Amino acid sequence: MAVGAGQYAGHVQQVVKARNDAGDSRVRYWFLDDTGLDFLGCDWHYSAHDDRLIADRLTSFISALPTDW
Repeated sequence: MAVGAGQYAGHVQQVVKARNDAGDSRVRYWFLDDTGLDFLGCDWHYSAHDDRLIADRLTSFISALPTDW
């Protein structure tokens, strides 16, 4: 899984697309949606609140993936 956010999201999508085009369907893209994040961790990093939101969103994404790979 590759994660993209902000200005790098497009670049990450390109890498995932290249792998998928090469036949590797196991590589997936997940957009890190920063809606609701407060960035109140040290030096504008994620806070504990943000970590919980991201974990919930990532868990939903992973749960929806096929498990046959």
